[in-house]
Amino acid sequence: MHPNPACFAQAVRRRAFGRALRVAGVPDHGALAEHVDAQPPTSGQTRPVAGR
Repeated sequence: MHPNPACFAQAVRRRAFGRALRVAGVPDHGALAEHVDAQPPTSGQTRPVAGR
């Protein structure tokens, strides 16, 4: 995953982190969400709010 808020939000909605990490349940993604939100936007990129 690249630090794009839309990509992060989609991964959270699809519960991709749990599958990728092969863990039961939903892993805590709070620290990753803060990191993605802190990244400067690239040209043409919008910053939607991630589903937390």
